[in-house]
Amino acid sequence: MKSITRSRRRKRAAVQPEFRAYMRKMDAYRAGRAPLPLLRTGPAKIARAAAGLRKSQLRRRPAPGKWSIAEILGHLADTEYVYGYRCRMALSESGRPVQAYNQAIWTKALRHQKRSAARMLALIQTMRRANLELVESVPRREWKRYGLHPERGRETVRRTLELVAGHDLNHLDQIRAIRRKFSW
Repeated sequence: MKSITRSRRRKRAAVQPEFRAYMRKMDAYRAGRAPLPLLRTGPAKIARAAAGLRKSQLRRRPAPGKWSIAEILGHLADTEYVYGYRCRMALSESGRPVQAYNQAIWTKALRHQKRSAARMLALIQTMRRANLELVESVPRREWKRYGLHPERGRETVRRTLELVAGHDLNHLDQIRAIRRKFSW
């Protein structure tokens, strides 16, 4: 039992600097606000930010190596799958490892650049409702349950919700920046 506890502590302490920076960035977007209200409104704000664009606009990259709005939407759908799974793992099997993923590889391999923006937005909204329904159905004290992330260490359900809330705002900002860049 002691070796498991030490192993968990080691994983928790082994958060790499780039992931610490990522978490600080997501926290800065959230600016101390509670995650649930942000999570409830995020998909609608993202849908409004992407509204009225043609396929060619949705697929236009702002710079080489940067994602288009279509790719951002696909990534946000992936996020709902991944973080929904992580919350389920933490709530059901607290302390167990959760899988990391390479978002750039997923975005390319899953061909988000070519997918329907309307379908991705509907998927984001549907999955977000399901994920929120789940976490809101358990007592808040259970949000202390956690998964062991291979790059970020111990991550509670609450922390996961905070990160996703900041993540929404980060990508909302990116979509708006792309629109400004091209004067759409």
